[in-house]
Amino acid sequence: MSSKLFREGGPHQIKHLGGDQYRMSITLPTDEDGRLARECPNPACSPGYFKVKPGTGITDGQSTAYCPYCRRSADPNEFSTREQVRYAKDLVLREAQKGLDEVIKDALGLGPSGKRKIDGGLISIEMSYKPGRLLHVQRPYEDEVRRDVVCPHCKLDHTVFGLATWCPDCGEDIFLTHVEAELNVFRHMLSDVTRRKELFGARVAAKDLENLLEDAVSLFEATMKAIVRRALLSRGRAAEKVELEIKRLGNAFQNIAKTKDRLKELFQYTVVEDAYWATLATAFEKRHPIAHNLGVVDRKYLERAQAAVREGREIRVTASEVEDVLSAVNEVIRSLYQGLVRIVEGDGA
Repeated sequence: MSSKLFREGGPHQIKHLGGDQYRMSITLPTDEDGRLARECPNPACSPGYFKVKPGTGITDGQSTAYCPYCRRSADPNEFSTREQVRYAKDLVLREAQKGLDEVIKDALGLGPSGKRKIDGGLISIEMSYKPGRLLHVQRPYEDEVRRDVVCPHCKLDHTVFGLATWCPDCGEDIFLTHVEAELNVFRHMLSDVTRRKELFGARVAAKDLENLLEDAVSLFEATMKAIVRRALLSRGRAAEKVELEIKRLGNAFQNIAKTKDRLKELFQYTVVEDAYWATLATAFEKRHPIAHNLGVVDRKYLERAQAAVREGREIRVTASEVEDVLSAVNEVIRSLYQGLVRIVEGDGA
């Protein structure tokens, strides 16, 4: 009679290691894009969830993986998601269920048919065993993550929530790579405006350009908050006080003049005026009537921007203007990241 709970071999390459110990190989399923979910082992990390594409990045002998948000380092296996752990446990239980059925059959002396007839002369007994329904193993339910980026150092293809900082494989700082990837998404959208104008008309195309301008402002604001947060932490500011400071900033980074004032106040950082900052100042002023007045020029815009347009007319945004804004965002963010974060942390790259 076999007393092994798990049958060796099979799709999971089960191997009996002696006693009650077994080794089982489980392949975790990927999403429709071939990416595998990962989760930071630090429970305090937020969002802590990301995905990587197997076969990219460090593919041989990786002993340490990193969280792209907090840079927590650990063995790659420690980044399994809760759903993946549940999936693996369910597979083990199903294999144990199958093995237990075989143990019961062996103990009762049942053949392959699951039946046994005992003939005792006047009395004959027939025994049968019908296994229960096998446990259904549901694939891991994972979140959708849509910010894709490829690490320029180890070439890991991965996706994150928001703007992450670190490569999950090599641990290098790739914050600016994430910013550039987001800007490239905007550029792809910009390249489609002409086609959409032909299909849907001038108003749709104009709205597309307005939305892209707003998106550029939103990206600048989110990136600036990330830079300020990290710069303050790098200078030894307590995390709680940093978050209070970020809250106090409000929407200051939606306005270039206020942005310069806050940088001076927080870091004694004086912005060197150039064409990029001027481009942002003009574009950010245009955003106000777009966001708050359906694109119609109001008196507040005329007072702040001193633009040569008439009140009541609509703001006009061109494709070349949006392209200039995207380039300006990239250059200004790169310069600030270098000056406020990397130099303080000792990375002059």
